[in-house]
Amino acid sequence: MVSGKVWGGLVVLFLAGALTGIAGTTLYHQYEQDHQGDRGSTAKHERIMKRLTHELALTPAQQADIEPMISRTHVAILQLRFAHQPEVEQVLTHGMAEIKATLSVEQQAKLDGLYANLQRRWQASRDYVHTTQERLKLMK
Repeated sequence: MVSGKVWGGLVVLFLAGALTGIAGTTLYHQYEQDHQGDRGSTAKHERIMKRLTHELALTPAQQADIEPMISRTHVAILQLRFAHQPEVEQVLTHGMAEIKATLSVEQQAKLDGLYANLQRRWQASRDYVHTTQERLKLMK
């Protein structure tokens, strides 16, 4: 009888630990996904390099050779995005004006805050492009 209670307790303890682990992992991944854009273009560049290194089993020499190529490509993509930025801003401004018409004053303030955060991320991307271009010039 005592042995059954011990085993039952161990099973319950194991299941509680497994459920806690699953919940913690789910929350962590959700947090990472929600805040991925907040870390900016530098973090994206690092994620690209880590993924390529892992998936392709790159040697340190290959990493050193590929890194400038990744930087140039990443900068070119961002420059393309920035070339169309005025159009994006115009569409976004129009859409926000339409949305604000249906929101309360508090909601409008929150929407303005979200837009300000977006603009900060865009500026961080512009800064990244500038510094990366300068770094690539020095490497030549």
